[in-house]
Amino acid sequence: MNDAATSPRPRISRIPRIVTVLLAAFMLLALASPQADAARNKRIVAISPFAAQTMIQLGVKPIRVGNTLGTTPRQKKLFRGIPSMQLSHPNGPNLEQLASLRPDIVFTSKQWEKGTGAMRSLGIRVINADPLSPNAVKPTVTAIGRILGRQKQARKLNARISAQLRSATRGVSGSKEKVLVVLGIGNTAMAFLQNSWGGRLVQMAGGRLVTGGASASGGFARLSDETVISEQPERIIVVPHGSIEDLGQVTDFILNNEAWKVTPAGEKKQIYPSIDNTLLQAGTDLGATVRMIRSKFLKNW
Repeated sequence: MNDAATSPRPRISRIPRIVTVLLAAFMLLALASPQADAARNKRIVAISPFAAQTMIQLGVKPIRVGNTLGTTPRQKKLFRGIPSMQLSHPNGPNLEQLASLRPDIVFTSKQWEKGTGAMRSLGIRVINADPLSPNAVKPTVTAIGRILGRQKQARKLNARISAQLRSATRGVSGSKEKVLVVLGIGNTAMAFLQNSWGGRLVQMAGGRLVTGGASASGGFARLSDETVISEQPERIIVVPHGSIEDLGQVTDFILNNEAWKVTPAGEKKQIYPSIDNTLLQAGTDLGATVRMIRSKFLKNW
């Protein structure tokens, strides 16, 4: 037997397949890269604080962020250095100012939907990007990631949200205290309902939300002193809403309500103000918010 017969033969047939696979991979990267770059280079205005927070966490910075009363402290830190845009209820931004920015996309929320038609008339793509419940956070992150060409980053962000929420809700079980969450607007008290952002978070944190049996599509319902007394809440969380100048007055009005002092919450001095908007404004930091509710208000952490 000669050397040629015994020496291994090179597997030439594999080489074209390897080259083909590599070429296909390079072509996919070449096609994907311009699309991702195009998404990153779009001029985007984020009226919605949730959309702005998500964009930044996905690595895309908006050219403007809506200046809203509902922005949370954690969101404000992320928005530093980004110019803000004044909004006027109920339409949102000034159209002339908005047009001068030449945005490709405006991320808005249900709160400003009356101005959507006018913005679209300028040829701007307008997208409602605010989840109405904690369960809608991850699907909304996925949608924003798809629009921006940042699907991989969106999956990573959703994984972090899930992990942080699992950690924050660990140990939530057993007997749950009755918790009333109140939105204070001037001298009017509104109950957070089961379908409100803050109401759902309180439930996730281990509170048994009481609402006086009310229901409303908007997530809030007028609350009378008689209803508060009849519900006998063990803890009351008060969320004053309005301008910075009015928050102190609204808080004092509710905290010093004589009728509420006869409830278990009043007798045990378990009426707590919450003035940082975390129970009103949707955010990606669900775990941190639930942890705050448990440690600061429910004392079950």
